[in-house]
Amino acid sequence: MKQNKKGKYFKYAIGEIILVVIGILIALQINNWNENRKLQQREVQILKEIKSDLYQTKKDIERAVTMHKEVLVTNKYVLDAIHLKIPYSDSIYGGFADASQEFEIVPKTSGFENLKTIGLNTISNDSLRIAISNIFQLRFTRLQNDMRSKGTEFNIQSMLFPHQDKYFEVDFSKARKIPRKYSDTLKMFSLKIRNYDDFLKDTELFKFLQLTTIIRSSIVEDEMEVVGEIDQVIESIDQELKRKN
Repeated sequence: MKQNKKGKYFKYAIGEIILVVIGILIALQINNWNENRKLQQREVQILKEIKSDLYQTKKDIERAVTMHKEVLVTNKYVLDAIHLKIPYSDSIYGGFADASQEFEIVPKTSGFENLKTIGLNTISNDSLRIAISNIFQLRFTRLQNDMRSKGTEFNIQSMLFPHQDKYFEVDFSKARKIPRKYSDTLKMFSLKIRNYDDFLKDTELFKFLQLTTIIRSSIVEDEMEVVGEIDQVIESIDQELKRKN
């Protein structure tokens, strides 16, 4: 009888141990599932933030490209005016004034900065993680480096400013009022091109206008390539989000 009782107690103890082990394993499994769910929720959130940043940056680039293209049209008009010796008009002055315009792009990077803070491995998809890192750390950095060249001898404004300074003068016959909300209305005079005959004969000016036109056209090409890369990354993010949902 004692042996039977011991056998029953032993079996009971083994059963208890098994139940405890099973309970621990289930608890660990639930804990792991909760942790994985939290990680996935964090990944989804950061991907949505990055997608929003990419979309906003894309819109900024497209806006800059549109303005660049408008300037390219006026550049062509000024070049034709010089080449064909077209009589002076305000349109020629306006085109020459616009020729030095540059348009700053500031990529939106808050989502990627958050990703770097919590860890790049938060994004489980290796190819997507690499694509996101490349566009923020390489392509966008290149855009910012292009902006830092402002003021150098290879910059559009630096090339054209000496010629604009040479030929622009105040046109006292054309005054205009600029209303201000918090200060007095301003009275400003327009500018015009002086010595227009010399302007038409200035081959150095013509050379720089052509050069800056080529540079601006190349900027448009580069920026549109970045837009294409942004679209690819956004599409990859959408596919990843769809898979996780």
